[in-house]
Amino acid sequence: MNAKLARIAPVALVAAGVILSGPVALAAPQHEASSAAAVVDHRSSGKKGPYSSRGSCESAGRSGHYKSWHCSYEHYKWWLYYSS
Repeated sequence: MNAKLARIAPVALVAAGVILSGPVALAAPQHEASSAAAVVDHRSSGKKGPYSSRGSCESAGRSGHYKSWHCSYEHYKWWLYYSS
């Protein structure tokens, strides 16, 4: 009897999760076309690093052919923020 229960329990948990997440998924806000453009912009920018020094971060920024970039010192490390 325990072997049968062990096979049914995972299926019951998955079914309960699907049932409970249904209303939440339906209530989620829908994205508009304008936010789709923001996603594309977000993908063309980012963060690289960490770099050991400000000079190495700036060197990576100059050689990266980015539209814009800047280096920032965070948590004792240098990070390159860029947009393409």
